[in-house]
Amino acid sequence: MRVVAVIVALVLASAADARGQDHRLRLGVAATVLTEAWDRNETHEWFAGLTAGLDRQVWKFVALRGEVMALRVEQPDHGWLRGFTMGARGRWRRPHFRPVIDLAVGLSDSTVAVPKRGTTFNYLIVGGAGVELPVRAMTVDLGLRWLHVSNNGREGSGRNPDIQSLGITAGVSW
Repeated sequence: MRVVAVIVALVLASAADARGQDHRLRLGVAATVLTEAWDRNETHEWFAGLTAGLDRQVWKFVALRGEVMALRVEQPDHGWLRGFTMGARGRWRRPHFRPVIDLAVGLSDSTVAVPKRGTTFNYLIVGGAGVELPVRAMTVDLGLRWLHVSNNGREGSGRNPDIQSLGITAGVSW
């Protein structure tokens, strides 16, 4: 009988802990524009394009998030950077908006060396902060983003220029 009481208590505690949590998958699509901010290379790079992410809340305010991106790279040899990241999103519930933070790592492939003297294969680190504004059945997402692109010296120090870029992102999610 004691085992049953403990199981019931654990189930009730778990249900109480899950109150207010949203375990549905959330899909978001956003436009983003980023510019090289520091550690400048020989040229000044810009990124502009789309991202699409899927996340699911796994614990209190933390969600696991996967994201794909297609960004136009504006540099002497223009091209496209395609990549994906995996990471976490923190989302806090407030009455009229939800502050969010993101941190993720991933891989990319591009049609030209990014940046110049770099490589077509690079590692990515993404960080950001913003707000989600609920509007009926969807959410408007606004934020600031940092994107780090580097091959981590994989092909020698002479071919390891990195890009530290900052920018804005705006999108919708369901």
